Amino acid sequence: MKVIKTYYPKVKAIELFMSLVYGIVVSFGTLLLWLKGDLSFERWRSFMLIGLIYVSFCALLSFCIRTQRIELTEYGIEHKLLGISRRSVAFTSMKTVTFGKVNGSPVVAIENKYNKETIFVPYIPFEQDWGEINTQIKERNGTVIITI
Repeated sequence: MKVIKTYYPKVKAIELFMSLVYGIVVSFGTLLLWLKGDLSFERWRSFMLIGLIYVSFCALLSFCIRTQRIELTEYGIEHKLLGISRRSVAFTSMKTVTFGKVNGSPVVAIENKYNKETIFVPYIPFEQDWGEINTQIKERNGTVIITI
C-alpha cells in the first residue's frame, strides 16, 4: 500500500506546557520547603528525585505523542501510534467526517457507511492539518459529508 502523505503532530506547545508545569512545581515546592524551614540539601535533593517521576512520565507521554502520525494511503486513512496502525478506514467506506469530543478530548469522528461503526481519530495535535486531510478525503470520496 503506497503512502501518499504523512502528517506528523505539532507538539511544541504541549512540550512547552509540560516544562512550564515542571518549573512551577519545582519553584513552589522549593519555596514551600523554605517557608516551612525544612529546606536542606538532602530534602531538596529528595524532592528533585521525586520530581524525576514527573519528568519521566512527561518524557514518555511526549514520546508517544511524537510517534503518532496520520497517513493518507491510496486506499484510505491510517492513524499510527508507536509505528503500529491503531485505526484505519477506507475512503470508499466513509459516510461522514465530523468534529466531536470523546471524554473531553477533541476528536474527528469518521462514520463507516457499511457497518455504522464510528472511528475516532485525534484532532489535536493535527489541528493544522485537518483542512488538507479533509480536502484529500473529499477528492477520493465525493459522497462523504464533512462538517469540521
